Amino acid sequence: MLIYKSGLKNAIGAANIRRVAPFSFAKNTTYGLGGNAVKAYYPKTSWQAKRVYDNLKNCGTHFEIVGCGSNLLVADSGMEGEVISTRELRGIIRLSENKLLCLAGTRISELLAYCKKHYLGGLEYLYGIPATVGGAAYMNAGVSGFAIGDNIIDVCVYDGKVSHLSNEKCNFGYRRSTMRDINALILSIIVKVNAMSVQEVDERIAYFKNRRSHLPKGKSCGCVFKNPEGYSAGYLIDSTGLKGFAIGGARVSDVHADFILNEGATAYEVKTLINLVKSRVLEKFGIELEEEVVYIGEFNDFNS
Repeated sequence: MLIYKSGLKNAIGAANIRRVAPFSFAKNTTYGLGGNAVKAYYPKTSWQAKRVYDNLKNCGTHFEIVGCGSNLLVADSGMEGEVISTRELRGIIRLSENKLLCLAGTRISELLAYCKKHYLGGLEYLYGIPATVGGAAYMNAGVSGFAIGDNIIDVCVYDGKVSHLSNEKCNFGYRRSTMRDINALILSIIVKVNAMSVQEVDERIAYFKNRRSHLPKGKSCGCVFKNPEGYSAGYLIDSTGLKGFAIGGARVSDVHADFILNEGATAYEVKTLINLVKSRVLEKFGIELEEEVVYIGEFNDFNS
């Protein structure tokens, strides 16, 4: 592991890595909630990302890796530590006729635009997901029975050394992957695509856009809960009578009950509402809902 004797500040500065202090989670998550981290680093290359990771590890600094923040609920008090943001770690390289390498911070929207421009398809089901490809791989994001893990060939991760995880080693499942179980930074992914006309790409995007048209508008993390086997989380929540129920500025959507909207809420109010929903569903159906949303920071409640 590379150690900089002159210290983290000089090492990062020498690499020309952009830094922001403090880092606002409220401005960098789709929920629009949460306090601050001490500082954030914005590497633009894999080399820079590895240097930041090495130095934070060497200094014993707690840190979180954040992309678009579309699946995060961060405590109002923020977190003790720093952030590696992948938002500027972007780029796409065509490796072969049907393989694309994408740096981790590449937006899903950028990937789909690249595919359309180069007459490539197979990823249209990702339309409308406000995520980076690294975050999508981490969560195995998808919709309607499709997930990005179906298209991933390789995930390049860094934990002091570079490793390449094949699709099999990623152990993709419903909103899960190996990357959720290891303390590593996703640097890039390789996805498989196929030749497709612009017309066909547009038709497929229109189909998935229509599938998403019923989803609630407003600040949220998307679906808060995973669907239990054989059930829809939205249906279970709706059946408890909580659709439209609010705690402060946090409200269960009256359009889709698996969405909890921020309508002037605090993160604590959202978390309290999540706890209530879990409690009511468990009481009525004997089913314990599992969150898709990832928590950062201390919420100081008995269910955390």
